[in-house]
Amino acid sequence: MSEQQDDFLRRISTVLDEAEQRIDGATQARLGAARREALAAAKRPRRPVWLLPASGLAAAATVAVLTVSLWQVPPMGDSFAALEDIALLSDEADPEFYADLEFYAWVAEGAPAEDDNG
Repeated sequence: MSEQQDDFLRRISTVLDEAEQRIDGATQARLGAARREALAAAKRPRRPVWLLPASGLAAAATVAVLTVSLWQVPPMGDSFAALEDIALLSDEADPEFYADLEFYAWVAEGAPAEDDNG
């Protein structure tokens, strides 16, 4: 260091030491308590720095897995069957009509004429 810098540092040290001597007892006690608190906080274990990115990555992976798994689930075919049952039960038509529904569909297609059979 240069001589000017050494002189400057000595003057600063002197001024700070004199200012320290003029501090009252209550302020010194508070400063001491704050110093002890800061030292104790420095000794406490901190969370690892990598924990934040790792937890973010884990959350993103969970969302991705849930999205893909929900996307891959085939639609349920039985959900419409339940709606059909409700429609049948709430319909005013006679339930026997639905028992012969295939016959009515056959008639609607047109019964084969007698000449068609031979």
